Amino acid sequence: MQMTKGERLVAEMLGDIPNRNEPVLTEKHPFLRKVIKFMQDRREWQGSATELLKEIGDSYTPPNTVTKLLNRYEYDCFNKRDITIKFCRTNRKRIIHLTNYGYQK
Repeated sequence: MQMTKGERLVAEMLGDIPNRNEPVLTEKHPFLRKVIKFMQDRREWQGSATELLKEIGDSYTPPNTVTKLLNRYEYDCFNKRDITIKFCRTNRKRIIHLTNYGYQK
């Protein structure tokens, strides 16, 4: 059965059909998976998007999409694991502050 364009859009919004422009399983997105693994053994981290990419060893993700991905999947991937994300803007760059409240020494 063929769907109309409107029916397909509604199905994508409800999550019945994965949107082709977004990762199908966000936790399996390479950047998000690396950040979650990076924060598992840390209480907190602070730096720029470029520094974060360098720390996690990701040379594929462009720096200008780091904050977009973190903002978009903050609740689904990070808040459920007790990791909070805060952004602070200086006159030169945006600072990312990651805090892992579930970290136990």
